[in-house]
Amino acid sequence: MFTTKEIVRAGDLLRRYPFTAAGLAVIVTLGAVFRTFVTQVDQHSWADRISYGVPAFRDDRWWAVFTGAPFAITPLCYVAVLGSFAAFVGLAEHRLGTARTMIVWAVGHVAGVFGAIGLVDLTGSALVSAVDVGPSGGAMAAAAVCTATFAPRWRWRARIALIAYVVGSLVLVAHLADVVHMVAVVVALPLGPLFLRRAARATEAEPAVHQLAAHGGGTLSWMTTWPGTEYFHGTDGYVAYRRHAGVAVVVGDPVGSPRWQQAAPALFAAHCDRERLVPAWFSVGSATVDAVGGHRLQVAEDTIVDLAGLEFRGKKWQDIRTARNRAAKDGIAFRLVTLADEPASVRRQVREISASWLAGKRTPELRFTLGGVDQAMDPRVRVGLAIDEHGTVHGVTSWLPVFDDNGKPQGWTLDMMRRRADGFRPVVEFLIAEACLAFQAEGAAFVSLSGAPLVRTGDGPAPVGQRLLDRMGTVLEPLYGFHSLHAFKAKFQPRRVPLYLAYRSTAELPRIGLAILCAYMAKPAAATPAFAPVPLTHPAVAAAQVA
Repeated sequence: MFTTKEIVRAGDLLRRYPFTAAGLAVIVTLGAVFRTFVTQVDQHSWADRISYGVPAFRDDRWWAVFTGAPFAITPLCYVAVLGSFAAFVGLAEHRLGTARTMIVWAVGHVAGVFGAIGLVDLTGSALVSAVDVGPSGGAMAAAAVCTATFAPRWRWRARIALIAYVVGSLVLVAHLADVVHMVAVVVALPLGPLFLRRAARATEAEPAVHQLAAHGGGTLSWMTTWPGTEYFHGTDGYVAYRRHAGVAVVVGDPVGSPRWQQAAPALFAAHCDRERLVPAWFSVGSATVDAVGGHRLQVAEDTIVDLAGLEFRGKKWQDIRTARNRAAKDGIAFRLVTLADEPASVRRQVREISASWLAGKRTPELRFTLGGVDQAMDPRVRVGLAIDEHGTVHGVTSWLPVFDDNGKPQGWTLDMMRRRADGFRPVVEFLIAEACLAFQAEGAAFVSLSGAPLVRTGDGPAPVGQRLLDRMGTVLEPLYGFHSLHAFKAKFQPRRVPLYLAYRSTAELPRIGLAILCAYMAKPAAATPAFAPVPLTHPAVAAAQVA
C-alpha cells in the first residue's frame, strides 16, 4: 500500500507536470496490458497494426504514428524510453509549461516519424522495410527546444552534444529510430525560440524605485533594484526575486503597504505554482517568516547602528577613535560623494582598488546581496572616499539608501568595502565612522553594516538544520571570514537583527541551497546604462544643487 506522503507527492507531480506524468502512465499501463515487458513487440500479432514505418504508410495506416508512441521494441528499451521521456519532456514542461510542451512533443514526434519515413523511402535505404514504435522522437525534439532556454554558453554545448549523439547513433546503429531522432532534432532546433515562454516578467528597476519611494523599505530593499531581478507586482507593492535552478529566491522582505506585506507570501506562492517555481524567502525578517509559515533557518545577522546620540567616546570606541586620529595625523580626508559625478581620475582609482582587492581573494567573489563598483555608480547611492593630500584614494565604501514612506532616506546600508593594499591601514574603520557622523548630521536614524552570512549570536538549542548551517559557517570561515567580518562590525556596537531563510518543505531545501549558491556565483547582469530621474534627494546633494 502507498503511504499518505507518497500519494501527496504523486498528486504534486500530476499538478506540476501533468503531461509528463500522464505520458509515463500511458506508456507503463499499455506496456503492462500487452505484456511488452516480457516479450518483444514484433512477436505479437497486432505488432504490424500499431508500428509506424514505410510499410505502414504504404498500407495507408498513417495513424500508426500515434498508436506506436506508447510502446518500445523490447523490454530493455522501456528503460531508455521511460528515462528519456521523463528527463526531456519533464525538463521541457518545467521550462516551457504544459501546453507548449504538448505542442513540442506532438510536432517533434510527427515531424520525426513522417520525415524519417520520407527520407528512407526517397533514398531507397535498407530501412525501407523496417518498422518502429516509441515516443522518443518527440522527446528528442523537446530536448532540442529546451536548449533555447539555456544560457548562451551552455546552450551551444548542449546543442553540440545533442547533434553529436543523433549523428553518432545514425552512423553506428542505423535503426529507423535513429533516423527519427535526427529529423526531430533538425526540425526542432531552429524552432526553439518560437516555443519559449512569453510570461510577462517586469525586469525594469524604476517601478520598484517608485514603490520604495511610496512605501519605504528595509535594509536590503535597494538590492531589489539591481539588474537581474524579476518582480511580482501587486497593486500596492512587489516581491523581488532571482530565478535559479527552478527556485524563486526572494531578495529581502516584500516592499509595499502593510496589507501587501502580509498578503504577499500567499500571492507569491500562487505565482510560483503557475511558473513551476519553488519559493524561497532569503534574508527576511521575523514578520515575513511568520507570514510565510513553513520552516525557517537563520542565515545571517544584520548589524544596525542607531545614530541618535552617537558619539565615539569611551573605552568601547577606542579602536574607532584611534583610526580617526591617525587619519587626521596622516592627512587622510573623508568625502561623501556621488561616485558618478567624481572626476575620471577618482573613478579610475576606485575601480583599480576594487579590481586589486578582488584579485587578491583566494575564493570566487560572492554576489547576489553584495554589490560592486557598477552598483556604486548609481547616483542615488552614496560613496565614502578616504583621500590623502596628493589625491590618492586609500579606501572606498558604498551606502545603499533605506527609504521611509515619504521617499527620503531614513537610513543607509553598507555595501561595498575596499581598501588599497599599500594604503592607510585602518581606512575601513575610518570610513564607516565618518559616514555614520555624516548621515547623523543629515538626519538619518540608523545605518546597517549589512548582514554577516552564516553567523548567529547565541548558543541556545537549535534544530538539526540550523546546527548544520552553523557548522557550515565554521567550515567556510578560513575561506570567507564570515565570523571575522562580524567581529569587525562589533567595533561599532551594533544591535543585531536575525535574518532568515523561510521555505515550505524540508524536501525542497537541497534545491533551495543550490539556487542560493547559483545566485551568489552567477555573473552579474549588465547594469542599466541610464537612471530615470526619481525625486529621491538627500540633504548633501540638494545643498550642492542649490549652491
